[in-house]
Amino acid sequence: MKLDPRLLRLLDKSKLAFSITIALGISGGVLAIAQAWYFTRIVNCVFLEQQGFHQAIPLLLTLLILILIRALVAWGYEVSGSAIAKPIKCFLRVSLYQRIIDKGPMFLNQESTGELVNTAIEGVEALDKYFSQYIPQIVLAGIIPLIYLIFIVPVDWVSGLVMLLTAPLIPIFMALIGNKAQDLTRRQWISLSRMSAYFLDVLQGLPTLKSLGRSREQVGIIFRVSQQYTQTTMSVLRIAFLSAMTLELVATLSTAVVAVQLGLRLLYGWISFEQALFILALAPEYYLPLRMLGIRFHAGMAGVEAGKRIFQWLDEE
Repeated sequence: MKLDPRLLRLLDKSKLAFSITIALGISGGVLAIAQAWYFTRIVNCVFLEQQGFHQAIPLLLTLLILILIRALVAWGYEVSGSAIAKPIKCFLRVSLYQRIIDKGPMFLNQESTGELVNTAIEGVEALDKYFSQYIPQIVLAGIIPLIYLIFIVPVDWVSGLVMLLTAPLIPIFMALIGNKAQDLTRRQWISLSRMSAYFLDVLQGLPTLKSLGRSREQVGIIFRVSQQYTQTTMSVLRIAFLSAMTLELVATLSTAVVAVQLGLRLLYGWISFEQALFILALAPEYYLPLRMLGIRFHAGMAGVEAGKRIFQWLDEE
């Protein structure tokens, strides 16, 4: 899915919130590295060096502090991510309303009121996850795995090479499935817009239809339109679940490859236990940003389709 440059330019209205969100996301990745290292040290001290509980207390306290700080950073990431979309949604709604006022009543007579209302309300709201989740996740998916590799390669370059080669599989499968999902998302948005327009037109003309004795016929038509929208929505959900399952499977298999080669080399004494455990603890975290990008990919598609319609209203002469 291509990023809409007009939507990206709207990020200028939330520069501070976007920068804080990216900084907190990167901080969470660095804290995950520190957490894995202290966890590895604790297991190594107790399991191999046969140290007592009192000797491991400082490491356990440090690990607990890291876990609490990481939880706080994750909470701040969600809060700052939500703050990205608020000024952008406000700006788009004000722009749409001002555009309607500038065009005057003749514009409303020529356009479908229901579709316009759906665009101004549901369309703008669909951009929330696009700006608060999808765009930040694109940046983090490109930065955090590289940070992990910077720490992993000096410890064991073989594992770093395996991770580097398996990581692109997730975006590749995401793109293959995403083409079908994007088409279904576009159809879903068009169906919702048409259904909103038709339903409002029926409500506005209901007194006339009632006087002519034709009101009951509209019940079946509205039912068929809503059923069509339901089928399109279920198709999108099926693709979303298929995409999530595929990405989870690829990430699990990639982690398994890392674990198997670590186990074999540990068996033959080609790598130490502490090094192997550190890399194994980081392997799921390494693939996590790419998996989250795949999950939030579908929210991004809905935002792009809504943004296209919003800009059509704004650009229309």
